[in-house]
Amino acid sequence: EDEFMLVGGKTKYYGAALYRLRASDFRAVEHEAGISPAWPISYADLEPYYTEAEKLFRVHGSTDGDPSEPARTEPFPYKPLPDDPTVSRIAEKLTKAGTPVAAIPRGLDYGPGGSCTLCPRCDVHNCPVSAKMDAETAALRPAVATGNVDLMTGTECLRILTDPAGKRATGITARRGRETFGIRAGTVAVCAGIPHTALLLRQSRTEAHPEGLGNATGNLGRHVGAHSTGILFPIVTAGNMIERHTKTIAINAWYDEGPDWPYPAGVVQAAGQVPFWELTKWPKSLIVREVVKHALPCFHMSEALPDKGTGWAFDGDALGAYTPPHHQEKTYMKLRALAIGAFRRAGYLVVKPNQPVQFWHETGSAVMGSDPAHSVTDPTGRVHGLDGLYVADASVLPTAGAVNTALTIIALAMRTGDAITGKLKV
Repeated sequence: EDEFMLVGGKTKYYGAALYRLRASDFRAVEHEAGISPAWPISYADLEPYYTEAEKLFRVHGSTDGDPSEPARTEPFPYKPLPDDPTVSRIAEKLTKAGTPVAAIPRGLDYGPGGSCTLCPRCDVHNCPVSAKMDAETAALRPAVATGNVDLMTGTECLRILTDPAGKRATGITARRGRETFGIRAGTVAVCAGIPHTALLLRQSRTEAHPEGLGNATGNLGRHVGAHSTGILFPIVTAGNMIERHTKTIAINAWYDEGPDWPYPAGVVQAAGQVPFWELTKWPKSLIVREVVKHALPCFHMSEALPDKGTGWAFDGDALGAYTPPHHQEKTYMKLRALAIGAFRRAGYLVVKPNQPVQFWHETGSAVMGSDPAHSVTDPTGRVHGLDGLYVADASVLPTAGAVNTALTIIALAMRTGDAITGKLKV
């Protein structure tokens, strides 16, 4: 994980796909493997923050072709990105064959005066011209520019400090090089990501909180959800796709249920130009590169469900055994079959790698909830039982839904900011 220990974290390498969770994701929903639990807030509670987050991260998008798109109070701040000509033809063929196609909402500095050139190296790459709206470029740089934010690099937070009664956060202990020092603060927001936020809360335990801050009911590290993710390679051209910007189209028609399937299925998204061949050994890598050269790689994602048993146990003050979220094999295979069928009806051969499911976009380990018996923070992100201590990252999300979680993490962080400043009325 060393490559993510930099300003901006994992967002420096993400594909800038910035979706709102669907309205159904905030409710309890029956799935093949059980119930995806309800959130303590509704989509309507978060909608204003989605709107502001899309503006801050310069999201380009459209509701056209997406039957799962939730209600909006304002349109996307920018029009959808233009499709590469080959990708545009693929979208037309899919649509004519009966599969609606939608634009992927993307956070890029594209358009008049923008620095984005729609190059091939966006997904899983660090943008060299800061055209990708990641956490550093879109949020932290403007914050530092105000003069009200000090950024300490090369510094590790060792523990969160509390008052003797264990009722309030009072600051942190940090280390830079060989120097260990304290910082006093009336409010502490933990934003270390999964699983580091949960681990820091555990390592900050005291006599008043012997199992860790926010862990009085044993929920710290638990309730981890994710996306069950796979990859397909529709062969779409005799030309070279590797030098094109391809991450612009998606199929969301089966989000809430699929044909002949009573449960939510998930989404299919065109990927960016990921060097998949580098993940395999020679000589197989030569074959993979040739396939990718002529394909539109597509991820398919279905929800992997959380419960009290999924996530990390602790071994003292270290992470212990990990139990993954519940992969829904039948739903996953149904979504995969739907995607293959859609591309075949549009006239494309599909290469189907036989590989184990991967869990992406993990959520939970410090989940929010109204009941402290089943959660770590309240619906504003404040850790139960501790004033002045908040969590603002993917750790608080009760579920992952089936679309990318980045925009929801951003929107929740903005809502938590309003809670800290007293602007949020609950």
